[in-house]
Order: sequence, then structure tokens, then C-alpha cells
Amino acid sequence: MRHPGLPFAVLAAATLSCSGGPRSPHATGEESFLSPAPGSGGRLATAGGSPAGTPAPASAPAGVRAVEEADIYHLDGSRLLVLNAYRGLQILDLADPANPALLSRVPVEGTPVDLYVHGSVAFVAVSDVFDFAPAASDVAVVWPRTGSELWAIDVSAPAAPSVLARLRLEGQLEETRIVGDVLYAVSRRYPWYGVSPATAGSGSPGVAGAPVPSSDADLVYVASFDVQNPADPIPVDRLDFPAAGWATHASVTAERITLSQSGWDVSGPLTWFRAIDIADPGGRLALGAAWSCAGSVRDRWGMDFDAATGLFRAIVDAGWNAGAALEIWTTPAPGAAEPLGRLFVDGSAGESLTAARFDGTRAYVVTAARIDPLFVVDTSDPANPKQAGVPLEMPGQLDFIEPRGDRLLALGHTNEAGAPFQLQVSLIDVSDPATPSLLSRAIFGSDWGWVAAQADDLRKAFQVIDPAPGRTGLLVVPVQGWDQGTWTWRGGTQLVDWSGDALAIRGFLQHPGAITRAFPLDALAVFLGALSDQAFQVVGAADRSAPVELARLDLARPVNAIAFVQGQAVELSGDWYRGATELAVTEALDPDAPVPLARVPVAAPTARMFQDGDVVWLLAQDWATGKAWLQAVDLVDPTHPVLRGRLDLAPEEAGGYGYGGYWGFGDQALLVGHVLALHRAWWSLPLASGGPGCAGCGSAPDVVRLFDLSNPDQPVRASGVAIPDSAWSWGLAASGPFLWLTHYEWATEPATVRYYVDRIDVTDPYQPELLSKVNVPGVFFAASEDGTRLYTEEPVAPADWTGDATTWVHALELTSRGTARLLASVSVAGWPGGSAAQGGFAWVQTWAWGGGQSVARLAALRLDPLSAASVQEIQSQWAWILKAAGGKLFLAAGWMDQGILIYGLGDPGRPAFERFFRTQGWVEDVVVEGGIAYLPSGVYGVPMVTLAP
Repeated sequence: MRHPGLPFAVLAAATLSCSGGPRSPHATGEESFLSPAPGSGGRLATAGGSPAGTPAPASAPAGVRAVEEADIYHLDGSRLLVLNAYRGLQILDLADPANPALLSRVPVEGTPVDLYVHGSVAFVAVSDVFDFAPAASDVAVVWPRTGSELWAIDVSAPAAPSVLARLRLEGQLEETRIVGDVLYAVSRRYPWYGVSPATAGSGSPGVAGAPVPSSDADLVYVASFDVQNPADPIPVDRLDFPAAGWATHASVTAERITLSQSGWDVSGPLTWFRAIDIADPGGRLALGAAWSCAGSVRDRWGMDFDAATGLFRAIVDAGWNAGAALEIWTTPAPGAAEPLGRLFVDGSAGESLTAARFDGTRAYVVTAARIDPLFVVDTSDPANPKQAGVPLEMPGQLDFIEPRGDRLLALGHTNEAGAPFQLQVSLIDVSDPATPSLLSRAIFGSDWGWVAAQADDLRKAFQVIDPAPGRTGLLVVPVQGWDQGTWTWRGGTQLVDWSGDALAIRGFLQHPGAITRAFPLDALAVFLGALSDQAFQVVGAADRSAPVELARLDLARPVNAIAFVQGQAVELSGDWYRGATELAVTEALDPDAPVPLARVPVAAPTARMFQDGDVVWLLAQDWATGKAWLQAVDLVDPTHPVLRGRLDLAPEEAGGYGYGGYWGFGDQALLVGHVLALHRAWWSLPLASGGPGCAGCGSAPDVVRLFDLSNPDQPVRASGVAIPDSAWSWGLAASGPFLWLTHYEWATEPATVRYYVDRIDVTDPYQPELLSKVNVPGVFFAASEDGTRLYTEEPVAPADWTGDATTWVHALELTSRGTARLLASVSVAGWPGGSAAQGGFAWVQTWAWGGGQSVARLAALRLDPLSAASVQEIQSQWAWILKAAGGKLFLAAGWMDQGILIYGLGDPGRPAFERFFRTQGWVEDVVVEGGIAYLPSGVYGVPMVTLAP
């Protein structure tokens, strides 16, 4: 892979020509075409398609450094900092809770993980960072790098934050903590990262500690950063050691980090422990003891180190349905660890560990099958830990335990109310460890419920507000769930009162997104904040039985499509997970505005949008009910949208998961003038005998359905056009006076098919005309304006499958005999990856495998007569064409180096690379308006690229 910003190598056009290269599978002048069946010598080609408040630092005695944990938000008075998975760092003003405002944001490349705020500086830890770095031996060679970063951001001016520093960390960030004035990061460098070492003067972010050359080593390291001056974090030290297992958890005190890595060996589950001495307040590190035990640590709550006694305790799962064990080691210094005591906890009932927690000399252990026993273990004699009395048996299971003196508050699941996996909170009396008792239980949520937090972070999500004189305690739980009855996702804030020895279910408020946190905004918890990556919600909880939404702010509104009406941006927003879609209207130059100018709810999880002047049509689908419909929205005044006509579709028109396919993708819909054409994906297998036909595939026809949308108040079902003999069809397109579609039919020769082009004249949608099918080689992707000449793509693999395929582009002329005569063919090395045609030129992208990596090529073809203009190698391994628009050609860069490649088409025969634009998510479409390319990217919003003239 090479940097997309470097000059591209333009290859000789002769590599595309008919002579001197591979031989065309069809002879010029041929009018009958037999093609290899998909999967037998070429693949099923698709024309122009793509491949499928933060807890406070723990209190510490004077002179002892406090251990501070990160979260995804930080509340400081009326200022809320949010670490958003899709938009980076966001700063909100909550001075007026009824009118929260998004002041600013700092886009972050990669996946945000942890947020700390020290004074006026925010530290943001990011994983999955991709960039390029020059190789040490040759600055002309550029290597891809995947790793993590630590950002320092000045937030002293909330409306104008600025990045102070970006420090690179190799590998995948696993854990962070701040202890005193030092930030510690735990990262794992997997063998497949293949990171090239950074070199001095390369212009790359600094690497923490000594860089590690690329190798096959699987290693973990701990790096330290001096953050005494938050504006200038300085790498201090780094320790590397071999990785083991796959699940890493950290127990952190002021003197020591103890890491657990759980995996398997020949005898079953095994956990490896490693101690790191962090007692030096300046950040120097020392590698300590390494030891192991049978079983696996489930989460950080199953580990505990007491500096006063020098004891390290761990509760491990002994194996699937094999119970649990408490292990105790004496570790008076980081370099020593000797086994001291062990207690096996039951397991005879065939149960697995679900929760563990230490509190002083007690350990709480929960195992579960259908009944959930809570074991209280006395570790006051660490050499001889013992079970205190009999376990408490309860229905369901516990997943997290929060000790409160002689009471435990525990979050878990149960089926006792008739739902299979409902959430529950239990209040347990452990004043007598020999006879723990369940005092109260509150059951809530959907049939299948959960809290969207990793097990290590459940204490941050499960908010416990303790009772106070004259005030009932409160549990605030951000709930997610699946409701089997309505077949919908449901999430929001659940309130549970805690008074004395009783829990009481109070109100629930649904949240407009996948909620991750809910927390008090004031001392009395009259106002709550509910947070997801999609939205921030202010909850009025003065009446806990009936919480209300006081305000909502979009943080990452998903945008699946965008259109421009009367100078404003109209967005199709929403996702299937939230179960609702909407139209959002914003200023054209502010498509990610947190408060749209107008909103139109659409009662469907998925929809598609088509623009017809000042009217947009929504093709909506509710996959829970199978219903689908067409809805017109009048946007003559975009700030006051008006619903117009609606047409409910019949089940056969809705098509299973609908036009939008399975949760939004798959089937085809195309607006031509005022006619909407709908076509379902179509595919059937040959008969077992090898002949044509479809064994047991039913009798439903392959149909293109037409709807007349000329009257926004009265959409009309016009007609349907059946495609006879079709075994597969795809590629609905409009060109000239026709709709075009490709289908194939199984031939009598084994593993071969005949491709046909179908043309439908929709001048009168009530009486459309299906012209005779025409046999062609491959799949249609373009036609001349008068419809007399067409162009197809056909991939052909080598017979022995030992090399790369060849993509053939054919020019054909329709004859009066109902055939297509082959005029010319050109070849491009590799498999087809998308194509576009415009203004007498076509551009075809292919992939091939060479030198141990994928090679992507972009070919430019003149269409009349068909001839090769140029081919160039694309500086991205997996690029594919998205669209030609606004005098530019846009390609998606690929999976690793995610972004958009932009080529100028001033000379369409030699597209000129202009720039690489980094994106965070998949780009759904490219819409050019006013010299700007808008890139609707789902939850990543609408990145905007100002195009060169």
C-alpha cells in the first residue's frame, strides 16, 4: 500500500488494448454470447457497485497519589465534555438545562476510548488510528501504520478548543489511568499490525518509548506520560513483555499495575498475571513478577491488591459450568508473588462465574445456571479463606455488585417475571455473612435487556445516589433492550428508588439513541443527563414516577441521504437500531447542526429518499410488520415541511425486507422523471440435473414495478413489468428513453449462462413496453443517449484459477435482428470493482493480486469508438468507484485507509488525482452542490469537501 497523496504511476494505455494482452472471450462481430456462470470462471459482477459526570479521583491519604479513571463524559459545572464515538470531543453548554447548546467539537481520527480533564486541558485516548509513515531506509516508500494516540486539547475557550499535542502509541489501546501526575497506558501490539518503525524527522507523531520494529511478536506494553503540565504531555518510559491470552484487565493502585490476561492452554482456561511497579511519581517503570493460575478473570472487579498487606486476590472462572475459585498471593514487592491461599467455590451445580467483588476482608462470588447463588467468602485469614455460611440462592443471575457497607446493590438479569432475560436490581443484606438475604428486587426493561457498558465500566454506567436525611436514594440505569412482542429495540433511563431495605420501580424515559450513560446534573438529581453517541437528553426527574424530556440535542445524527431544496439541506436521518427515521432540514453549510431547522418523523426503521423538484418522496419500510409505503413531503418552504400524498404498498411490492433491503440495503429503486421504478433482487439456482430452471424456488415472477408520482397528492400504482426466464437480475439503470436491466438464464452447457439486457420504455408508465431481450456478454453498465449502443463488463478468471481475472469491457450495437453485435473489446487486469460513465467516457476500477498485496487500477476508456485512454495504479489496495459528479470522479479508498480519493476530470481520458480526504465511516453517497462534495456517512454525519476548480 502506498500513500494516496503521492503521485500516481500512469501505465501505458497499451495494457488496456486488444493486442498484446489477453485474448477477448468473444470475437468482434459476434452476436451470440455464452458466459461463465458466476463462481465458475468469473464472479457475479455489479455495475458501479461496491463490495458488499466523570467519577472523581479516588480519595487518597496525604502523600499518596490518587488513582483517576477516565469516562466518556466529564461534567464541570454547566460545561459538559462528551467523548463521542462518531464525532470526537464535543463541548456542551448546560447553563440553561432546557436549552443545551453544542459549543464546539474536535474531530478525532480513530475510535475515542477515554476522556480525562485536568484544568483547562482534556486528554483523549484514541485507538484504531490509521496513517502513513515514511520508511527509515527510503523516504520515498510509505508504510501504513495502525495504532493508538493520546491527544491533549486546550478547552479553556469552550467555543474554540485547540489541539496541543498528539502522541502516538503502538498497537491497540487496552487501558488507561492517571495516577498523580502520570498517565499510564496499556496497549497490545498484535502480530498482524505490521507497524513500521517511526524515524526521527519523519513528521510523524512521537512514539511513546523506544519504537519496536515490525515483527511477528505479540506483545503488551505499559507506557507512561508526564502530565504535570497538561498542555505538554511528555513520554517518560515504556516496558514491553510478551502477550498472552486475549482478555486484558487492570488492577491499579498508587504503587502498582497488575494486569491479567486470560486465555486457554491444553488443560483449560488460564490467566497470566504481570505486575508493573509504578511507585516512581515521575513515571519511571519497573517490570515485576509474572505468574499464572488455572481459570479466567472475568473483569477488573475480580482482582484486588492491598498495598498495606501486600496481598493480591483474584476470583477466576474455573471453566464452563465448572464453578469459581478464589486465589490469594503474597506480593510484598512488585517483583515477588507467592501462592498463599485458595478456595474453590462450589461448582457442583454446573455453574459459571457471573460476578465478583472485594470489600475489605470479604469477597463476594456469584455463579449462575438457572439459580444464582451468592457466596460470601471470609479472607481475614488469607492463607485459609473460607465460605461464610450458606450461599444465598436467587432466580436469575447477578452481573455487577456495588457494596454499600452491610448492603449490596447488584445489577443482573432474571426470567422470573416471564421475560427471558430482563434486567433487575437486587438489594441484599450481608450484615450477617453467614446468612445473606435478598431484601428487595426491582425488575424492569424489555424481554432481553442490558446496560451498554463493558463489564469493567459497569460502575460508571450504574449510577447509585445514596440515601440522605430527608431524601430517598436513587438508582439511575441506562437501559437497552429488545422487545419480542413489537420486534423493536427500546432504550432509555430507568429510575429505581432505594429507601431503607426496599427498592421501588419508578419512571422510565425513552432515549433517542443507543443510551450509554445517565447521570445527575445537580446535587438533588432533579435534572438528569442521558447520553448516547447519537444524542444528549435533559431529563426532568422532579417527579421520579414520570420523568420528562426537557430538551434534546443531536450529537451524531445519522445521515443516510442528502438533497438540496430551496437552498437548504434535506437529510434522511435515522437507523434501524433506533427504530425510527426522520427528515431533518438544516442550513446547507451546516448539515450536522445539532438542532435542525425542521424535523419530519417517519414511522419506519428504514426509508429511502427521492427528490422531484421541491417534493421529496420517502419509500419507507417497517420490517417488523412487513408494511411499506410511499410518502410525499412538500418542501416549498423547507423550514415548514408539509406531508402530501401517501400510497401503501402491497406485500408483494414491499418485498420481504423492502426496497432498502435487509435493514436498508439490497433491492433497487430508481426515480425517472415522475416515475418510480422498484425492482427486487432476483436469483434462482439451476436444477440439480444441471439444466436450466429453479428447483423449489417458487413461482414469484421477476418484476419491475412502476409508480406514477406526478401528482404529489395522489401517488398511483401504474403497472408492473415481468422479466421472463430470469434466473438472476440486477443493475436497474436509466439511460436515454429506457430503463435497463441485466438478467441471465442458465445454459445447457455446465456452469455457463447467457446474459441478456432488458429494455423497458416507461414513457407511459401505465402501458410500459418491454422490448425483446438481447443476449450480451456480461453485465450492462452504460448506453448511448439514443439507446442503440451499449456497454457491458465481463470478468473472466483463468481456467486453472492460478492467477488474476481479466475484466473485459465490450461495446455492442443493437441490430434490427434483435441481437447485439460486438463492435470492440478492451481488457483491464483484475476483478471489476465498479464503473461510471459520463460524457463519452467510462471509468472502470479493478483489483488484482500482485507482490503479496492487492493492486487497484483505474482505467479510462473512450466509448465511441471503444478504446483505451489510460490506466493508473491507485494508491489504495481496495478502492472502488462511487460516482462521477461535478467534474470529479470519487472513489472509496478502502477498509484500512478509510476515506475518499478525488480525481479531476478536466481531461476525462486521464483522470488527475487531486486529494485524499480522510473519513471515519462508510460513505453512503456523494452529492455535489455549490462546489462542495457532501458525503452522507450514516452516524458519522456529513463530511464536506471543498472541490478544486
